[in-house]
Amino acid sequence: MPTSLSELKNLSLDKTILLVEDDEYLLENLKRLLSHFFKYIYTASNVDNALEIYERIHTRKEPIIVITDINLGIKSGIDLTIALKRINPLQKVIAVSGTEDRGIFIESIRCGVDRFVLKPINQDELFNALYGILVKIVYDQELEKNRKLLENSKEYALRLLEEQDQFLKNAVHEIHTPLAVIITNIDLLRMDGIDNPSLSAIEAGSRIIQNSYEDMTYLMKHDRITDHKSNINLVGFITDRINYFNCIAEVNELSIAMRLGNPNLMEIVFSELKLSRIIDNTLSNAIKYSYRPSEINVTIGMQEEHIFFEIRNHGPQIIDKKKIFERFHRESLHKGGYGIGLSIVAKICQEENIEIKISSTPKRGTTFRYIFKNATRLQHNSTKIAQTLKDGGQV
Repeated sequence: MPTSLSELKNLSLDKTILLVEDDEYLLENLKRLLSHFFKYIYTASNVDNALEIYERIHTRKEPIIVITDINLGIKSGIDLTIALKRINPLQKVIAVSGTEDRGIFIESIRCGVDRFVLKPINQDELFNALYGILVKIVYDQELEKNRKLLENSKEYALRLLEEQDQFLKNAVHEIHTPLAVIITNIDLLRMDGIDNPSLSAIEAGSRIIQNSYEDMTYLMKHDRITDHKSNINLVGFITDRINYFNCIAEVNELSIAMRLGNPNLMEIVFSELKLSRIIDNTLSNAIKYSYRPSEINVTIGMQEEHIFFEIRNHGPQIIDKKKIFERFHRESLHKGGYGIGLSIVAKICQEENIEIKISSTPKRGTTFRYIFKNATRLQHNSTKIAQTLKDGGQV
């Protein structure tokens, strides 16, 4: 209910009302009363006249309230309501009736009448009905506005994603040729016996770019590449990746040391492509966020019968361990990069059931541990089969 007539007036200020009544005296009285509230008032004495007026004013896209008598002669207020709801399902209708016939009320509700006022019209009842309708109109307007904002935001977000994907494709295309030229010429200079700090810095920079290039390529193509798994010598594979990153580490006054927790650990069953993304991105981050000079430690070992490897560096403490795996998140804005490397790592680990354990303290540094559960289990099975065959048993 309105707390005051001024509240009702504020709600109806910019609204339009259509009065449909075949009693001229009552129609004139309603028009005079409601002219204190509504800016635009239209009147009609029958359904056809009302629909003609409504079709004309409805095109303005302004909120309209219709007050109609139920009994209008050949065509009733119920017929009018049905026609109005076909034109605009959200149209608000107040029905005025001189009878309390239950059947008429039920039929009116079924056809979409929003409020009822009995004759003789009580002013307070009419104002309460109008207030309820106006509040609903304001609510629907806000709901529609928010829906459009949400729809526009969704379209904007989808457009951004499309532009981002296109940017990655363009970046990969543009980087490939000059990167290949740089790496080839570095190799040629090395073959000519040239070795100096400037060349080492160029080589380190090119390998950083190549790691980013590999990430972008993986993002573009990983869902179209066959996930081929093979037996991988983990020690040898990680050693190769350390050798690749050594020049980057040295330019940054860092060293990389590897320790084997179990010298007998040899193979896991895994995808080389995915393994390289895990190792390369973790090593790259360790180099990027290490204090200088310092040592980066790589350890391969066993945890609860599962093979793991971990990379530890000494640098700033990670504040939010969960957020670092979000795409485009960077722990420090002062460091370079796109913020996509660890999001790739997280996705691979989720796909391959690899457990990630992160420890980060100011004193002990930051450790990323990757525990290969499925890969280790497959390796155990192959080891058991090989041992059974060696012992002369049957598989």
